[in-house]
Parts: sequence; C-alpha cells; structure tokens
Amino acid sequence: MKLTVGRKISGGFLIVIMMVFIMSIFAHYEIGKINSSYESLMESNLLKIELAQGFATDLANEAVAMRRFNFTGDLTDIDTYNDYRQKSDEKLVQLAQNMQREGDKKLLQIMKTNKNEYEIIANKSIEARKVNDLEHVGLYMQEAGKPYKAAMQASEELVKAVGLFVASEKVKQSDDAKNIQLVLLFVNILVTIVAIVIGLFISKSISGPMKNITVTANEIAAGNLRQENVLVKSSDEIGEVAHSFNIMKENLKELVKKIAAATDHVASASEQLTASAEQSAEATNQVAVTISEVAEGAENQARSADVASKVVERLSDNIRQVAQNTHAATGVADRTATAAKQGDTAINEAMSQMSTIENTVYSSAQVVTKLGERSKEIGQIVGTISAIAGQTNLLALNAAIEAARAGEQGRGFAVVAEEVRKLAEQSQESALQISNLISEIQLDTNHAVLAMNDGAREVKIGAEVVDHAGRSFKEIVTLIEEVSLQIREISASIQLMASESKEIVASVYDIEKISKAAAEHTQTVAAATEEQSASIQEIAASSKVLARMAEELQNSVGQFRI
Repeated sequence: MKLTVGRKISGGFLIVIMMVFIMSIFAHYEIGKINSSYESLMESNLLKIELAQGFATDLANEAVAMRRFNFTGDLTDIDTYNDYRQKSDEKLVQLAQNMQREGDKKLLQIMKTNKNEYEIIANKSIEARKVNDLEHVGLYMQEAGKPYKAAMQASEELVKAVGLFVASEKVKQSDDAKNIQLVLLFVNILVTIVAIVIGLFISKSISGPMKNITVTANEIAAGNLRQENVLVKSSDEIGEVAHSFNIMKENLKELVKKIAAATDHVASASEQLTASAEQSAEATNQVAVTISEVAEGAENQARSADVASKVVERLSDNIRQVAQNTHAATGVADRTATAAKQGDTAINEAMSQMSTIENTVYSSAQVVTKLGERSKEIGQIVGTISAIAGQTNLLALNAAIEAARAGEQGRGFAVVAEEVRKLAEQSQESALQISNLISEIQLDTNHAVLAMNDGAREVKIGAEVVDHAGRSFKEIVTLIEEVSLQIREISASIQLMASESKEIVASVYDIEKISKAAAEHTQTVAAATEEQSASIQEIAASSKVLARMAEELQNSVGQFRI
C-alpha cells in the first residue's frame, strides 16, 4: 500500500491518540479499583464498629432492665431484659460473620464469654428477687459487675482496633494512588516523547526532500545543469515530485545538448526557451514554498497534539460520571453530618438524664439511711417501754403480796394490782412484738441502703459510658464535617476539569484547520506541477524551431554548463 503524506500524518496522530486512549483506560481502571477497595473497606469495617457499639448499648440497656427489676420487682422489666438480651446476641452473631482478623476474633470471644457469665449471674439475681431474697440480690448484682465491665471494655477495644485498621488501610491506598500518579506521569512523558519523535519524523520526511529539490531547482534556474539527481527514497507525493523533477532535469539537459549541437541561429526561440525556463523555476519555487508551509503545518499539528495529550491526561476519568457521583456524595455527606449532630444532641440529653438519675438515687439512699436511724431510735424507745412494763409488773406483784397480808382490807387493792400486772404483761408482749418488727425493718433498711449504693455506682458507670459515647460522637461529627469539606473540594476540582475539556475541543479545531491548510497547499503543488508540464511542452515545441535555427542559438546555448 502506498504511504502518502496524508497517511503518514494521519498515522502519526492515530498512534498518539491510541497511546493517550490506552493511558486513559489504564488510569480509569486503576482509580476505579482504588475506589472499589476503599468502599469495600469502609462498608465492612463501619458495619463492625456499628455492631460493636450497638452491642454495648444493648448490654447496657439489659443491665439497666435487670437492676430496675431488682429494685421494683416489676415483671415488665424482665421482658425488657430478655429483649435486649436477644438483640445483643444477634449483634454478636453478625459480628462473628464479619470477622477475619485473629485479634478481632479474640476480642469477640471475650465479649461472648463475659456476656454469658454476666447473664448467668443476672438470672440468679432475678430469681432471687422473685422470692424476695434481697440479700442475695445485692450480692449477685455486685458479682455481675466484673463480667459486665469486661464485656463493655472488649467492645470498646474492638471499635478502636477496627478504627486503627481502617486508618492503616487508608495509608496503603494513598500510597497506591501515588504510585499510579507516578506511572501516569511516566506514561505521559513517554507519550510526549513519542509524539515529538513522530512529528520530527514526519517533518523531516517532508522538509528534507523538498529542501534538496529546492536547492537543485535554484541551480538549474541559474543555468547549472550538472546537478546530480535528487535522491528521495519515499514513495509518497514528495517522492513522485522528486522523480518528475529528475526526469525534467534530464530532459532539459538533453534538450540543451541537442540545441547546442543543432544550431546557433535561434534568437527568438531561445527567448521563448528562457521564458519557459523561468516559468519552470518559478513553479519550482512555488513547490518549495508550498512544501515548506506543509512542513510548518505538520509541526503545528504536532504541537497541538502535544497540548491535546497533556489536557487528556488531566481528564483521564469520566468527568460527567465523577461529577454526578461527587454531587451525590456531597448530599450524603451533608445528611450524614446533620444526623450526626442530631445524635450528638441526643447523647447530651442522655448525659443530662443520667445525671438526674444519679442525683435521685443518691437522695433515695440518704432517705433510706435516715429511715434506718429512725428505726434504731424507735427500738431504743420500745426497749425503754419494755423495761417500764417489767418494773410495773414487779410493782404489781409486790402490791398483790402486800394486799394478801392485809386480808379483807387489801382485797380491793389486790384486784387493782392484778389488773395492773396483766396490763404490764400485755405492754411487755406488745413491746417485744414492736422490737421484732423494728429489727426486721432495720434489716430491710440495710438491704435497701446496699441496693441504693449499688444503684448509685451503676448509674455513675452509666453516666461515664454515656459521656464517653458523647465524646466519640463529637469526634464522628468532626470527621464527617472534614469528609464533607473534602468532597466539596473534589467537586470544585471536577468543575475545573470540565472547563479544561474545552481546551481539547479548541486543540482539535486547530488540528482540523491545519489539516485543511495542508490539503490546500497540496492542491497548489499540483497546480505548480501542471505549470511545469505546460512549460516543458512549450520547450518541446520550441525545439523544432531550434532545429532550423541552430547557428543563431549557439551563442545563447553557450551560457549553459552541460
């Protein structure tokens, strides 16, 4: 297949465009792979964090329901306890399905073991409360605190471990992105070098032969027909022009030889021959100028292609899709920030409520303590009454003895003494019953004080947990706001990329204009070649006249160096 100038230029641009296209596909694939990896990382690990925090919340609610039942004896609290117990079990199952790292699995096992131990003790506490065994209820509640705290601590450590893993994976993905940038930079430099090489090759393949033809034509125009043939190895339009030029030169040389040998008497014909030669020289000059312009156009095309390659490098990804995704991500980030702020407000309210509960429990403990002190005072009073009743009984007995000694005179007094003695015995029995009741009240009061103190400690622990959750939520709000800001910056970059895409359109438009100019110049070359052909025909016609006027043309032919 004949390799024309147009095919050379088109082939060069096609190679450059294909390299840019391959580079764009590579960049799109690598960036897509990083985005997919990042989304998978965030989705799986955020689910772990959410489940671990949900487990801690359910376990805390489970503990609150258990303690509330032990305080109030309300059976609806047992249903609440069982509901949160089932929810926490479900979250452990979901966590087990998403665990891959050994460290996370160990923490999950610690959470399971301590939760089961806590629930065994909590169930014992509930059973003791059902039979009003308050003493064992308090002991079980104290015993359940250790596995409860261990399970909560393991869940917090699991959240921290997952967060650290996500941070390390982000660093790795950032390094991968930097490596891709270096690869793209290298490929871009390579494409630029190839484009320059192709441009220089095409320019040299056009300008080199045309320069040789121009130099030879100028020598011929000066009358020097001793020039060697122009050597052009290409088979395109430039090669055809050089071949025709060499034939023209040889024909002209042979013609001059025939004229010199035939006659020296062709003055008028020699003038026509000179004019024709000048026309040939002008046409040749036009060919040289036109080809130079074609070469210049090729260089402009190369520069425009270089600009286009650099712009395409910055627009390697699909701008519209990225812009849409970025816009959607901005909306999601804004909604997430709003929800996080609402969650922060809810946690602050929970912290305030926990503080109120702590104060209430503390006040209740003080009231129960005062009740115990009052019971002791009543016991002392009842003891005094019992002692008085005993003394009264002794006095009544002594009065009865004295009445018996008095005989008939003391009989009425004996009856009164007997009634007093009976009343004293009844008072002593009532005082004993009251003393027993006071002892039971004091025992119950002591149990209530212990329970209130345990409740106060657990409420304080709950307040600390809610406070920690509040600080964590504030950190989440801060991170979400940072992510939202970064997404807005990405959106601005995408808009900048969209404006840069207009530069590509302008560059392609320049290439189109240069290609049209090259086509027009090629037509000029064809017209100039036709003029040369017409001049050669005139020279051939004049040669017949020269044959009859050989003598008149000898002086004129002498100026040519053959």
